[in-house]
Amino acid sequence: MKLSLSAIMLLVMFWVQLGCGGGSSGGGQGQVPDNGILTDINDGFQYKIKNASSGSLLDIANQSQTAGTALVQASGSGNNDQLWHSMPMGNHQFNVENLLTHQVIGIMNASQRAGATALQWADNGTADHLWQFYLLQDGNYLIKNVNSGMYLEDRGSDPTPTAVIDQAARATSGTGCTCQEWTLTSTGASPYPAPLSVSGTGTGVHDPFMLKDPSGAYWLYGTHNTLVSSTDLSNFNFNQSCTAQEKGGYPFCPDIGPDFPSWTGLQTPPSWNNGQNTDMWAPDVLYANGTYYQYYAIPIEPHSGPQAIILLATSANPNGPWTDAGQIIESCGTTPGCTNTFNAIDPSPFVDAAGNWWLVFGSWTDGIHIIQLDPNTGLRLQSNLTLYTIAQRGNPSVGEEGPFIYLNSGWYYYFAPINVCCNGVNSTYRIVVGRSQNPLDPYLDRGGIDLMQGGGTILLSAHGNIDGPGGQSVFTDGTQPTLVYHYYDANNNGAPTLGINRLGFDSDGWPVVQ
Repeated sequence: MKLSLSAIMLLVMFWVQLGCGGGSSGGGQGQVPDNGILTDINDGFQYKIKNASSGSLLDIANQSQTAGTALVQASGSGNNDQLWHSMPMGNHQFNVENLLTHQVIGIMNASQRAGATALQWADNGTADHLWQFYLLQDGNYLIKNVNSGMYLEDRGSDPTPTAVIDQAARATSGTGCTCQEWTLTSTGASPYPAPLSVSGTGTGVHDPFMLKDPSGAYWLYGTHNTLVSSTDLSNFNFNQSCTAQEKGGYPFCPDIGPDFPSWTGLQTPPSWNNGQNTDMWAPDVLYANGTYYQYYAIPIEPHSGPQAIILLATSANPNGPWTDAGQIIESCGTTPGCTNTFNAIDPSPFVDAAGNWWLVFGSWTDGIHIIQLDPNTGLRLQSNLTLYTIAQRGNPSVGEEGPFIYLNSGWYYYFAPINVCCNGVNSTYRIVVGRSQNPLDPYLDRGGIDLMQGGGTILLSAHGNIDGPGGQSVFTDGTQPTLVYHYYDANNNGAPTLGINRLGFDSDGWPVVQ
């Protein structure tokens, strides 16, 4: 005979009541605590997290933005420091983001020791930032740290605001301490604003870059030779007016077509579009002196390790025709004799306050880099061949790529996606931000962590049907700074989709998605 899940739960509850003498806290013979059922938390909502023993809400001490600030508990205040967002990381594991500081819950020094305190830190990819939620029979949750296997708790069931929030093992007998039980209450609100509404044939884009030309038209560039346009920042469509030769194998006019002769041999055979066009990645465009300078990457295939090349094309028009201006920098992966470890992908040019030209790029494999450009040619400045490194996420660095630097009010703002891209609704991409008053370094996040040490304050993460937001750029169209990115639409089978949100800046000068 097969029993339903509900029948099994009723039998378990009846057995527990018999074993514990009606649910006393003393622990009867043979009684074991409820360890709950592993479950997922909806990332589409903000939550308040309340300790079942103290009745107080999980909070950040003194509403501090500083990384390393301890978690505390407090009565309800209505402030964002008491709002939390669970971000899926796969395998029923989550990062838990505070919606005031946009840092995540971790354990001091990634300790596996009982009694180690819980704190906030940058999302630097360490396992102590991973949590699992177990639903108990009473409707509360256990929150388990993946790195230590221990549970978030209010130490000693202390009802005061000075209570220590730490981790400890679950009891093996009795009912288990209610100090380790938490209620999750949704506010019904999304953690982040929804993107602007877009439509048209050109919204299925990766790694988007957008500009507005002098005529008022918007041009959107993206990976896989994507180029589309819009007159209203809402409806984006491919151009169909080019020749069959220019189209190559594409059903639309590509960004650059036909292939430049210099691309021959970079992909053998070309992997994109049935071998008829070389695959371009992540183009960004700088408009200066009446010329559009387009920087783009071509992955070398077949490859051994991170092999790619960044090149430059120029034009008098945002949609070409383009002139091949040559190579900027190349990575050689694990080719014998190779001496570099970076990945020459995701190039993004910017001009500093003094008029110097720079290119930020990379990388996934060893961090994010900057090289100096010659404003006379757009190519690499031969008098300064230094390769600067401005961000690393671990050693070796993994899970950070696609950088973009935006100058605003004297600050150089660094935007980049972290974690894994391109897995549809399972993508864990999210956008982080840091800033510097120097174009080269140091870049710090809002919590004070150097981006060379894994810093980065979360700007936008998964919420509702918006999975894996990343591949971002920022532009100003005369209204205000605007964040452009791709995401995977859970309401459309995980299709890559254009995301657009306006950016504001708070009183401390940090960008906020609107």
